[in-house]
Amino acid sequence: MVVLAYGCSSDGADDPGRITIDLSIAPGSSTPLLLGRPLGGRGAGVEIHGPDGIVMAVHSMPVTLGTDPPGDELEAGPAPLGFEIVVPAAAMCPGHSPRDAVTEGVEPGEKAHTLTVRVRDPAVARHRTAHGIADAGDLLVASWPPGPEPADGGGTFPDDDTPARSAEATG
Repeated sequence: MVVLAYGCSSDGADDPGRITIDLSIAPGSSTPLLLGRPLGGRGAGVEIHGPDGIVMAVHSMPVTLGTDPPGDELEAGPAPLGFEIVVPAAAMCPGHSPRDAVTEGVEPGEKAHTLTVRVRDPAVARHRTAHGIADAGDLLVASWPPGPEPADGGGTFPDDDTPARSAEATG
């Protein structure tokens, strides 16, 4: 799973805005990854960490699919499965706004905010096991800025035993 883009939008001066995150999932092999509906079961989890700690944390977020095929399963592969998560301003921690969360830390020398998104599905573990991956967990994680592991504690979701990290990210 990868973050394709994210940003803030607003419908005017009186609208506190929202954060929109575009992501995609690819199977990492020629075998399609068949995921359940709704994507992530309980929904997606999203966190943003800033230089001084957590800026936003929300769990069980619904996703909107780029295309919504018929049937009980969603197929990633051979084409990636694209989806979007929209996080309302109400999810922000006190003193933070959606705009600040996506624009602070972008100047040279500033510490960037870290976005981490997680999606769980038992099909992920089955797919990994079928392809010989020893740590066949059911968690997909995408972070921005991209890197091999979530930065600054990103991905330490309350229902996880360890900080989130995907098997694909570590090789």
